[in-house]
Amino acid sequence: MFLRTQTRLFHATAKKMDFSKMSIVGRIGSEFTEYTSQNDKRYLKYSIASQPRRDGPTNWYNVTVFNEQQMNFLTQYVRKGALVYVEADAANYTFEREDKSKGTSLSLVQRDFNLLRNGKPEEPATTEESE
Repeated sequence: MFLRTQTRLFHATAKKMDFSKMSIVGRIGSEFTEYTSQNDKRYLKYSIASQPRRDGPTNWYNVTVFNEQQMNFLTQYVRKGALVYVEADAANYTFEREDKSKGTSLSLVQRDFNLLRNGKPEEPATTEESE
């Protein structure tokens, strides 16, 4: 009879493999807003609304995009209300409010994006002519 044992090795480089990822299917809930970082790097921010259950509450997520090609695609082709699939790196940050209470913020940095169904085009404003 043989007794088999398994040994699991952990070492310092394993930490580099730790990451948090989030997948969201939802609708674009805001306009795309472009910013420039202190080191002159462009980035985009927008929000996604997701309702996991038909009768459940709507969850809102703020997403940041640094990828130039994704930013160009989003601003050129994707409209508010579009149904999208987003994969993002996720991280929680703790901050202190003015009243000295602590708060937590979820940071989502977009890594992958798929347009499932675009939002409705904006209807041109109609002007009524008075006679």
